[in-house]
Amino acid sequence: MAITMRRFTADAGSSKVASLDATPTADPASVLLWVDLTGEDLPDFGETAAALGLRTAQLEFLRGDRSRLPIPAASAESVAAVLHRVSTTASESTQDTRFRFSELRLLAVDGLVVTVQAVETGQDTLDLQALLESARSSHSRSSVSSSEAVASLVGAVLREYPAALDELENAIETMEGILFQEARLDAVLSHRIYQLLQKVHRFDWALRPLESVATDRAAAAAESDAAGEASSSWADLIMRTRRMRDRVELQRSHLENAVGLHSTLLTIEQNDATRRLADASYAQGEQSKKISGWAAILFAPTLIASIYGMNFRHMPELTWFWGYPLAVALMVGLSLTLWTVFKRRHWL
Repeated sequence: MAITMRRFTADAGSSKVASLDATPTADPASVLLWVDLTGEDLPDFGETAAALGLRTAQLEFLRGDRSRLPIPAASAESVAAVLHRVSTTASESTQDTRFRFSELRLLAVDGLVVTVQAVETGQDTLDLQALLESARSSHSRSSVSSSEAVASLVGAVLREYPAALDELENAIETMEGILFQEARLDAVLSHRIYQLLQKVHRFDWALRPLESVATDRAAAAAESDAAGEASSSWADLIMRTRRMRDRVELQRSHLENAVGLHSTLLTIEQNDATRRLADASYAQGEQSKKISGWAAILFAPTLIASIYGMNFRHMPELTWFWGYPLAVALMVGLSLTLWTVFKRRHWL
């Protein structure tokens, strides 16, 4: 996109300006000169900026070297702001909606408006001619001032937000459905919640400059002689911007509640898993005690039988008449004694 300059006159006319020495004051009938360019045109903008009488600080602001440009006095015709446009694209791989924000640097002084559009891939540039024609038709005067041009530009940027916020609300509702209905507590859901929360913060960050510009220009218009239609336009923009920010704040509240609920459900699930593990360990311990108890009970008669089975030559018990019954009684008695001990200790 090449550098576009268009002059708007008091008789409702407009014409494209080609010469670099055309300034807002060069033509007595000129009311507004609008210069529009993209980030790719900035390297070639130096000569045009010099012809327009822009200061070094103003040129640095348009190039992005400065994030802010102070306005020395409150004036409805003087604006320096970085606005943020928003567009949505559907991701083919994940079926999610992607939000793209692009900068729109705006500089307005008496009779001159300069816009630098940093257009993302797949995003259309703003039709400034249509915006100014719309601004002119919405006022009783045929001419358009810098303040009215800026108001129409802010309004155009604001009109991109409702559809994007609708997509964001749909994404949040889908996430809440997964959280409440399916109760899936996995890493993917956690990442999705924090990703949506990050997008909400991004929307709030993008809307702040719009509200700031509208608030400052409304205050400046109220103090100047231009109060009336201009003040009404800025008041309407303030109301629309705050309505958008209220929607963003509501979405932020939903997501923060979802984060809290997700953390609670995750804690409950972890506690249940810990309890199940403890129950399994307890049951395993009980089984181990039973096995150990019966092993001890069976070991006693086995030991006695092993001793008698050695058949030593000098074992008088082998020749006793009561030797065999005594050995059996000893086995049974010792086993019963061990069984009683383990039973009292709840091992069996």
